[in-house]
Amino acid sequence: MSLSLYNKKRSFANTPEPTGKTKLKKAAPLLFVVQKHDATRLHYDFRLEMRGALKSWAVPKGPSLNPDDKRLAMLVEDHPFDYKDFEGIIPKGNYGAGTVIVWDTGTYEPAEKAGPKEEQEKRLLSDFHKGSLRIVLKGKKLKGEFALVKTQGREDNAWLLIKKNDKQASTTDITKKDKSVITGKTLEQVAANKQSRQWISNRDAKGNRKKKSGEEVPAASEAGAGYAAVAKGILKNAGGKRKASFPSNIKPMLTTLVDKPFDAEGWSYEVKWDGYRAIAYRNGKKTELLSRNNISFRDQFYPVYEALQDWNIQAVVDGEIVAASDKGFASFQQLQNWRSEADGELFYYVFDILWLHGYDLTGLPLTARRDILKQVVPGDSLIRYSESFDTSATEFFEAAKKLGIEGMIAKRNDSEYIPGARTKDWLKIKSGQRHEAVIGGYTRNEDSTKLFSALLLGVYKNKKLHFIGQAGTGYTDAMRKEILEKLKPLETSKCPFAEIPIVNKPSRFRPRPPKAAVVWVKPKLVGEVQYQELTDEGVMRHPSFQGLRIDKKAKDVMMDVPVPVPAKKKTRNMIEEKIAPPVKTGKKGAD
Repeated sequence: MSLSLYNKKRSFANTPEPTGKTKLKKAAPLLFVVQKHDATRLHYDFRLEMRGALKSWAVPKGPSLNPDDKRLAMLVEDHPFDYKDFEGIIPKGNYGAGTVIVWDTGTYEPAEKAGPKEEQEKRLLSDFHKGSLRIVLKGKKLKGEFALVKTQGREDNAWLLIKKNDKQASTTDITKKDKSVITGKTLEQVAANKQSRQWISNRDAKGNRKKKSGEEVPAASEAGAGYAAVAKGILKNAGGKRKASFPSNIKPMLTTLVDKPFDAEGWSYEVKWDGYRAIAYRNGKKTELLSRNNISFRDQFYPVYEALQDWNIQAVVDGEIVAASDKGFASFQQLQNWRSEADGELFYYVFDILWLHGYDLTGLPLTARRDILKQVVPGDSLIRYSESFDTSATEFFEAAKKLGIEGMIAKRNDSEYIPGARTKDWLKIKSGQRHEAVIGGYTRNEDSTKLFSALLLGVYKNKKLHFIGQAGTGYTDAMRKEILEKLKPLETSKCPFAEIPIVNKPSRFRPRPPKAAVVWVKPKLVGEVQYQELTDEGVMRHPSFQGLRIDKKAKDVMMDVPVPVPAKKKTRNMIEEKIAPPVKTGKKGAD
């Protein structure tokens, strides 16, 4: 990850910590450093360069060259690249007080060859977020292949550092070599030297920022108190206070599909973002980012999670995680392929707020909730306020189609937020034919070299899975591999559909289909499909697979049938340019 998060957390006018502005050479090898640190407890800080920062683990017993040793490594916050050279004393009263030496340093690379530096970092970041790193170290003390593996059943930040059994493996205790590779001094010698470099941290021993002479350091709760006052004032005007404890496991309010846009009094319109619906919980030190079926997005979309951690607020908000395409618009396929910041920018567009600093806001009208939300959304962040428009729906919809946006959402301005409900107070109008579908099997043509030829798709009706078509296009090779890996454990001899579908049925669109073997799977996985139209039999014409949806339960996927729109009452004017795509920041960051 970049150093933008590290820099944003610090005021460099008040701290001597490095800003990490060192200009790195693109072609230079990746660096690693191990610093021996005698703080409250002696430990070794194991640091790997990734995207201009040092990904860091605290290793209590230090690295080992013995493959039988599995050394605990606790993931800590990233450190700036400049920190790699620090050797000296952190004075008492400062965070991490104690003596530090550069115990080892050198270059490293992924164990699997990955081309130039940019490709190496992309692979490393992807592997890091999967919880398994394999690297080759070329240091003065540490050499050969090592693995960093996230543990199961322990703390979220607990990893293991393990040496691979290669030519550099040894049963010799490498920590017996206790001198700095830069100065040749031990920790004791550096601690005894009055000329040793001093690192004056801007944090006290508990990790809190210290105030300098004449400086007022606001308490962490002050900004929150301001937000609470905003909520209190609006609640008072809305007819009273609604005190409530911090909520959990909220099911998002859902929309009803209608067949066309409409203009009516008392409605406002929003962009239908093409991404993952997510409820964010921010309460003191606790942060959660959950899908509509309660799956955590914490690791998968870590830039959004980190942006939420930086948001000094106690709140629960509703929004959509999206990935920006090369053209700056939300792209569901790009979101599917997103593994690290090297794959593009993420944004979290928030459109509703449900709870704020002790107050339940769900009973307020939509306009009041959004008024509060607009006042508390942070500036210069991956967290964005999703604009609404009190204008002509038909013009809005035409502009959305022209810009390639998935569709629009219409909401009654006086609507309350009803968790888990699908009401006609919130409506969706799609600009194209798209639908979620349950995967019930796959085919592989006899003459095909592909992993699979098509996915067999269905939706539930009366608790039975009904076939709606087979999608043979829209896949990349990586998608096919990922999907097949998830389908293999679900293979079954029983057809999951209510009726066995005819997958090779000739038609004027496919008069001579190739022979295909069919593999049935348990209906657990959900995908997103784009298609031209539905036939009279309810089968999709020309379906194209868009990606898997981890935020939907298979049993909840039913045919979305449009309902008639409300009666037209009034038309207003609208400017197309107001529908703005995600703004590029230069940072790497559905209902």
